Amino acid sequence: MPDKPTSPFSGLDKALLRSTQALPIAPEAEGQEAPRAASPAARSRSAGRPALQNESELASQLASVPASTLASYDSETVDAIRKAVRAPGREVSFVRLAAEEKAEVADIVYAYKRQGHRTSENEINRIAINFILRDYKANKENSILSRVLAALLS
Repeated sequence: MPDKPTSPFSGLDKALLRSTQALPIAPEAEGQEAPRAASPAARSRSAGRPALQNESELASQLASVPASTLASYDSETVDAIRKAVRAPGREVSFVRLAAEEKAEVADIVYAYKRQGHRTSENEINRIAINFILRDYKANKENSILSRVLAALLS
């Protein structure tokens, strides 16, 4: 009978070390081509949702999003989000993320840490939520939230 760890926290130090280890150099930086991520159709099939016909359909949908929705980061929007995020959040909301989403957010936190800027997963999540809320208030049916929810329901 194999010995079981005596503490539920054994091995935790290894998990913590993984988040502080240097990331491998991206293939693009070495002049190599980056490996392609799974296509949107493959990702939607794996998520149990209907697949898009092809990648051009996805590109068409993204191109139809008004520029004001995704690219308009005027100083008023940035300042409003900054003020909202600087105020300490007291309410708790849990979000379940896919492993890839969690890894991407952790990569962002690590990249900013390497640049000497402190941030956290919580801060990034609050920025994203405040951006979506502000976009929805301004654009209603044309907001990114409304468009993605409509696509999920179709």
